[in-house]
Amino acid sequence: MQISTNIWHWFMAASILAMFSFLYKENPFYRVAEHVFVGSTAGHALGMAIGNIHRFGWRPFFEQSKYSLLIPLVLGIMLYARFIPKINWVSRWPIAFLVGVGVGQSIYTSLRTQVINQTLGAMIKIQGATLMQTVNNLIGILGLIAVLTYFIFSIQQKGVVRRVAHGGRWLMMVTFGVSFGNVVAGRISVLLGQLQNLLGTWLGII
Repeated sequence: MQISTNIWHWFMAASILAMFSFLYKENPFYRVAEHVFVGSTAGHALGMAIGNIHRFGWRPFFEQSKYSLLIPLVLGIMLYARFIPKINWVSRWPIAFLVGVGVGQSIYTSLRTQVINQTLGAMIKIQGATLMQTVNNLIGILGLIAVLTYFIFSIQQKGVVRRVAHGGRWLMMVTFGVSFGNVVAGRISVLLGQLQNLLGTWLGII
């Protein structure tokens, strides 16, 4: 066992242990680590934002004569009118622009990923498909029909329709369970990474 002499490794270990102490109860060590984490994250974000303005706005505009950047620069400055009560209405224009662009991109992305791609994925490939591909395609299309049947509220679900909808509900529960399992597995990998930092980088045990 060889404990690290690097001061930053000790700072890292102290921060990890302080965060882990919340598992016992909330305490001052956890609060200090929490505030350091939030503050450093906010400071890093602010530094990156200022750097991006300088790299992608100020320098191209004044040094490379890219005058088309005047519009985003003006819109960005207009956002700060929010802090001046007499002209705070000016900030609504860039906010409206940002919201409009964001909504447009979200609609396009959702339409592409959640509608078009899922529709293409639900189509069965018949010609040239192997036996295993055919079985997988049939399972997928039957599961799709079952889940869609569960959300049919315009007719009374009884008989065969009710049994198919019940199967669709079970399929959704299995899917949600798998998704939750993936989230837990991801968190465990993060935990293992921190234990590696403690036992390996700091203490040198592993």
